[in-house]
Amino acid sequence: MVKRMRYFALALSVILFMGTIALTGCSRNPNEQQMTALEEQKKAAVSAEDKTTQLEKENAELKAKLAAKQQELKDAQAEKAKVQSRLGQ
Repeated sequence: MVKRMRYFALALSVILFMGTIALTGCSRNPNEQQMTALEEQKKAAVSAEDKTTQLEKENAELKAKLAAKQQELKDAQAEKAKVQSRLGQ
């Protein structure tokens, strides 16, 4: 008897759950507000991708400038050491 009650309660819960999903499910076609929100999200995604590309390019340029400046510093230090060794002689 208790098993039947549990089975009945479980079956009723499943039926109610499925009925709720069927009644509140998504419609086949989105409404205008949803389409507008989707278009805005697409534009924001494209804008973010463009910004990311631009920042990556800027980052690469700055890294190249940094490498050039570091090389320039090494050359200047080498020149300084050479001049100091000449002055010491």
